[in-house]
Amino acid sequence: MRDDMVYRASEASRDAIAEALARVRRRTLDIVDPLSEAAFTVQHSPLMSPIAWDLGHIAEFEDLWLVERLGEVVAESTLPDIYDAMRTPRSRRGMLELPARAAILARLEEVRNRTLDTLARLEFSPSNNRLLRDAYVYELVRAHEAQHQETILQTISLMEPERYVPASRRRFEPPGPAVAGEMISVPAGPFEMGAPARPFAYDNELPRHVVTTSAFELGRYPVTNGEYLEFVAAGGYDDRMLWTVGGWEWKEEAGLVAPLYWRPAGLEGPLSSGEATEAAREGGVAAWARTTSLGAEPLQARDPVIHVCHHEAEAYARFAGARLPTEAEWEKAAGWDPESGAVHPYPWGEPLPTPDLANLGAAAFGVSPVGAFPAGRSRLGCEQMLGDTWEWTSSRFRAYPGFEAYPYDDYSAVFFGDEYIVLRGGSWATDGGVARNTFRNWDYPIRRQIFAGFRLARDLAR
Repeated sequence: MRDDMVYRASEASRDAIAEALARVRRRTLDIVDPLSEAAFTVQHSPLMSPIAWDLGHIAEFEDLWLVERLGEVVAESTLPDIYDAMRTPRSRRGMLELPARAAILARLEEVRNRTLDTLARLEFSPSNNRLLRDAYVYELVRAHEAQHQETILQTISLMEPERYVPASRRRFEPPGPAVAGEMISVPAGPFEMGAPARPFAYDNELPRHVVTTSAFELGRYPVTNGEYLEFVAAGGYDDRMLWTVGGWEWKEEAGLVAPLYWRPAGLEGPLSSGEATEAAREGGVAAWARTTSLGAEPLQARDPVIHVCHHEAEAYARFAGARLPTEAEWEKAAGWDPESGAVHPYPWGEPLPTPDLANLGAAAFGVSPVGAFPAGRSRLGCEQMLGDTWEWTSSRFRAYPGFEAYPYDDYSAVFFGDEYIVLRGGSWATDGGVARNTFRNWDYPIRRQIFAGFRLARDLAR
């Protein structure tokens, strides 16, 4: 079992629950250990929380759900205001007087000890407590901390001027050539979309329901840096016909000329679209680097493009004579088996993720070249659908038919509507116990600090 893997809830024991919580905590501490005190407490971007806030929120969320709501204090308990994401939005968190590093780490340990004390006293089976059935609430808290690890890693990528040196870093190399731009045909017809109710799923993944798609084709791989550079070289950021009205307005306002962190070698100061186009035409991939807190790293043509917003993904898709997939199309291509009609939780089937199947859990601290995980392909033949990059879809974040908010409204229901776009698949920073075919991420279409790329879709004649 990989270090980041969660227990199977149906097989959960007290020891297995405790070890799953310990595994995710070890990774949290490993991620923040290289940070200086200043990097720990400062707000590096108004888009992100101070890392100290994330850790404090992790501690208080665990205390709320695994101590108070499983003990004598039940439904009336709430998060402290400063750690309540709805009461204290990110734009205000940099002004908070947060505890020092040592105090926050001590609070994490204190809450964990209380969690384990409560765990030792609970009666799991038989249980009429829905939170305890299949150890639901323990997986909720474990997954919550794992998701904040990815948020912290987004913040670390933005961190300036401090360099970040991860404890370990692995490069996954493909076993053979891969053809960027290759498409996979997906037949028309129904499939079951969404997660089974057990052992664990978030409320927005439920209930499972039948969806019928028309015939379409989907990229075998995510769009690569090399492919995206062709869009830059062709002047795609200056071609208004490729952008939606809202996308063009945002591109102009934000001054977008290339993916976030891309930089031509030797150029300093603000980068113009003309400079970006010239560098792409004259120097190709070799002229570019990605510069984050990890340092400047040469751009790799076969790596999936990452840190593009939904507007950029849509513009590239038009440039390529394609579109973005709906989330139903994405999920069908990821999980549906055309021979049996079954729907699997992972592209490769039923087994939990392992390093030969997907780039997850911050093992690489970056994306892997397309073709690196042939064993992880879906039954239809699409590869790298979990890990590497979140993938923008064309779908707005809405409730499935029969949706029921659980265990709290603020996780999903308050975000449903047209403001948020669904992303699928998980990134290199996503925990292996979180990534699955049915998991729904969502964000504003302008966001680029998230680890997001995309793959293309096209309609097929009926």
